[in-house]
Amino acid sequence: MKSSRTSLVIISVLVIMLIVWLIAINKQNASRNQPIKIGVITPLTGPFADYGEQIKKGVLTIGTSSDFSFDFGDEQCDPKQTVTAFHKLTDVDGVHFIIGPGCGSPQEAIVPLLANKKVVVVVPSAASSDLFAKSGGYFFNVQYSLENESKFNAEKMYDMGYKKVALLTYDNAFSTAHANSFKKNFKGKIAYETVLVDDSVSLLPELTKIKAAGVDAIYAPDIAFFFAGASAKLKQLSMTMPVFTTYVAELPAVIPLVEGVYYSFPADITAEGGAVYGLSKQASELLVPLVLECNGNPECVRAKLISSGKFDQDGVYKRDLILKQIKNSTSTVIN
Repeated sequence: MKSSRTSLVIISVLVIMLIVWLIAINKQNASRNQPIKIGVITPLTGPFADYGEQIKKGVLTIGTSSDFSFDFGDEQCDPKQTVTAFHKLTDVDGVHFIIGPGCGSPQEAIVPLLANKKVVVVVPSAASSDLFAKSGGYFFNVQYSLENESKFNAEKMYDMGYKKVALLTYDNAFSTAHANSFKKNFKGKIAYETVLVDDSVSLLPELTKIKAAGVDAIYAPDIAFFFAGASAKLKQLSMTMPVFTTYVAELPAVIPLVEGVYYSFPADITAEGGAVYGLSKQASELLVPLVLECNGNPECVRAKLISSGKFDQDGVYKRDLILKQIKNSTSTVIN
């Protein structure tokens, strides 16, 4: 009897183990049949919606598949809105991979959240070089750092003979990083510097002061300067000195506002579609295959990005810059 009872217990345990194993297998198979969600945080509405549309178009060029899907969140280039979109994607939708945000201050806003949530972020735009370290190694930038971009522009302006310049920025993380790098790397004299609150501030008083300072050129890295009507106001004050800015000068909504403006640009991005589209396409083509290869494991994806040889120690893509200019509403490379 005792032997029979022992056999019955053993059989019961084995049956239970088999059932548990089958349930686990079914769950695993069900999980594998679900597409891996990849978040995209970009400005879909608001004044920078045109920028966000270029990012969206670039990301979606990779096509569709039953293995992955894109989940979009609207940042509106606003840090609070971005954090809300981030929590919705990660806490509700279970996203562990995000392309974006596209704007500077929103990038800064989510960086402290990445390591704890094990979320890998690849941004298709210039970002501060310290965000990789602040994120615990989860933040990657496929363009170049803000610091390198302003260093490039500072050197180009000086080499082109502009030795006395004005620096005009805005009160946000993006502008601050650009301003600090420019001041560190410009060999000439910054004869006038100002920081504006936002693009609602009238430019005329500041431009009048810049004109009185007798500068050779103006550096305005934030596109808010042009959305505030800078080009028209420069003409109004008969100010003919050149203006330098960043790669977003090629955005369709911006080109009509920046005739004659010089700007930095990624050297290996073709003119077709512009930099924002091209960089977003590159971010998607880089991230999605790794997500699939790693079967949605964020630590695996992170390790492969780090060991790919494409990024430097700051998580910034290794690439050169070139100088371009808008002439007759067309981008032209400046030798």
